[in-house]
Amino acid sequence: MLPPPPVRVLVAERDPAVRSRLGSLLAEADGIELIGSASDAPTARATLRSRLPDVVLLDLRLGSLGPVFRRPAVVALVTFDSDAGILRALRDGASGYLLRSARRNELIKVVRLAADGHVVLSPDASRRLVSAATRLSGPRDERLAGVDRLSLREREVLVGVGSALTDTEIASRLELPEPVVRNLVAQVVRKLGCAHRTEAGLLAYERGLCRPGTERP
Repeated sequence: MLPPPPVRVLVAERDPAVRSRLGSLLAEADGIELIGSASDAPTARATLRSRLPDVVLLDLRLGSLGPVFRRPAVVALVTFDSDAGILRALRDGASGYLLRSARRNELIKVVRLAADGHVVLSPDASRRLVSAATRLSGPRDERLAGVDRLSLREREVLVGVGSALTDTEIASRLELPEPVVRNLVAQVVRKLGCAHRTEAGLLAYERGLCRPGTERP
């Protein structure tokens, strides 16, 4: 049986030290191919079109990369000095959020999850992103009240989402079939009026169901 193709990653980051560090970590990882790096938006767009990466690690300061032939998963590189940009990326459907200082294992895991179609928050980023969301979005009483109206099982699933667990990990924790968990996640996102699971996970933090910034089990 042939091994799966490597996850093709583009690093689009303005800071040369950060760009070099992330590139080195990715180049050393099994099953990941660093297909390029870019320090500005035009170079990133050209690489997107010519190399077709699966995942882009994107410095939000570079702005939008515009339409591409095949939409990659975008993981926002953040330091939380631009809260509005972070929340805008969240609403636009970014696949994940990662601190520039992320550890190697966290970086690799987020990249692989994003390539598999998951929307994830890295544990180290959660506390800061929740703070940004609360500060900029203001109170969201209606959606927070919706959390209280969820069933016990739905709340358990929401806790898993807020803890950045994958559907497989939530299924293992709750001893449920994975298809059931996928349906429950979609149901929770819909009931809470969220755009995707990341936004639902933020509500779990705001409601106190999760502790921001703690490590996952």
